[in-house]
This record gives sequence, structure tokens and C-alpha cells, in this order.
Amino acid sequence: MTMWLTYAGKEWVRKKIWAVAMALTLLFIGLYNYGIAELAAYNASGGVTAAERAMSSIVVLYLGLLFAQMITAFLVFFSTMGAISGEIESGLMLAVLARPISRPSLLLGKYAGMAVWMLAYGGVLFWSIVLPVHMRLGVPLSASTALFSFLLFEWVILLLMALSMLGSVYLPLLGNGVACAMLYGLAMFSGFSANVLNMDGSRPSVGYADLIVSLFIPSSAVFRRMAYELIGGGQLLNAVSSPGSSLGPFSMSYVPSNAYLAFTVVNGVVLLLWACRAFQRKNIA
Repeated sequence: MTMWLTYAGKEWVRKKIWAVAMALTLLFIGLYNYGIAELAAYNASGGVTAAERAMSSIVVLYLGLLFAQMITAFLVFFSTMGAISGEIESGLMLAVLARPISRPSLLLGKYAGMAVWMLAYGGVLFWSIVLPVHMRLGVPLSASTALFSFLLFEWVILLLMALSMLGSVYLPLLGNGVACAMLYGLAMFSGFSANVLNMDGSRPSVGYADLIVSLFIPSSAVFRRMAYELIGGGQLLNAVSSPGSSLGPFSMSYVPSNAYLAFTVVNGVVLLLWACRAFQRKNIA
């Protein structure tokens, strides 16, 4: 495990991923905290009702986590899109497989090594969004709710990594990156469409379409459950009327159940096993 962790870290440094990611992340966190400070000052100036403060806090927290997940997702794709195919194209994979290591062990080792770095990055980003909103805007936050939401945020990272690793076995480097980014965008778009077009429940077919997409790409659905736990779990939604419709495309109309979360575990395991089997049978000569 230490070998793969070191290898993934060196790859991040060699490809300048670490430097670019940290610089842009610090910029994002700085701008986000500046916006929170301005909103907190506006709320303290008076003339703002409790419902308006609650609504603005919901929107700021939701958007912060949404963009944090997008940043993390694209970092996952850029870091892993050439994990297998990139080394095959460069000829490095032949030298690696000359060592006494099985192909599944190689793929899972790469996955585990990169997962540690990505989970650490995701953890820093998650708490950099949640804690300032809690401390500056007074959003209620219990330890159990925060921990469960954090685990869901991290779980999305692992799911996206499994998808990207599978794509890296079948597709060339650039093709895999484009495919994963488009699938991620499709999942996000289907969730927003279901919230907007079926806000009053008159178009159930849109919800069914979102369900089908979520079965294959669960990132957006898991994110909605995470946001619901943070916002609904903190009972902030009780401070505003009709929260489901007030938030529009950011509403919590479709919140996945615990059974669906269990399904995503199966989904992630299947993707990794599929990737291992496909890599085992792939001709790299």
C-alpha cells in the first residue's frame, strides 16, 4: 500500500497536478469565505427575516458543496483518466508488468494509492465549505449529521474513481476523460431537470429518467442525499416555507433512500471487478 501511495503522490507532483489543484482550490476557498463574510455582515445589519437568513444560508451551503464536488470530480478524472491506457500508450505498462505482480493487483493498487490522496483532498475541501457556513452563518450542524454527510461526499469520490479506472481500461487517455466528464454532467443535468420539470409532480416520467441515469451514474443522487442530511438533518429547512419548491433546481425533491446507498456500494464494487477482469484480458503488446 505504501508503494502505491508513494507512486500516486509522485505522479501528482510530476504532472503538476498537485500545484495547480492547490492553487485553484485556495482561490476557490478564499472567494467562498469572502462571500460568507459579506453575507454574514449583511445579515447582521438588520432588516433580514429569519426565513430569509435561513434561505440564503441553504443556498450558500448547497452551492458551495456543489462546486466543491465538481472540482473534486474533475480532479479525479484528470488524475485517473490515463491510469491504465496512458501507460499502455507510452509503453511503460510493459515494463511494470515485467515484475511479479498480477494485473488486478496493479489496477487495485493504483486505485487505492490515488484514492488516499483524493480522499484527503476531498476532506479538506468539504470541511473548508461546511465549517465556515456553520460558524459564520449559524447553520445548525450536529456531529453525527456532519460525519455522515462527509462520508457520502467521500464516497462519491470513490465511485467516480472506479468509473474512471474502468474507462481507462477500454478508452484512450483523452477519450476516457471526455467520456467520464460527460457522464458526470449527464447525471447532474438529469437531477436538475427532474427538480425543475417535475417540481409539482405532474411529469413523473422525468423522475423515472433521472432514476435510470442514477442507477448507472449515482454521483448526483448521492450528492442530493448528502445535501439533505446537512440541510434537512440540521432542520434548517423547517425555517422556510415550501423548501422543496423554493430552491428550484437545487431542491431536495428526490432524496435517495438507504437502500439506494447500499446499491451504490454494489455499483462501485462491480465497476472495480469489471475493470480488473477487462484489464486481465486486455492485450497490451
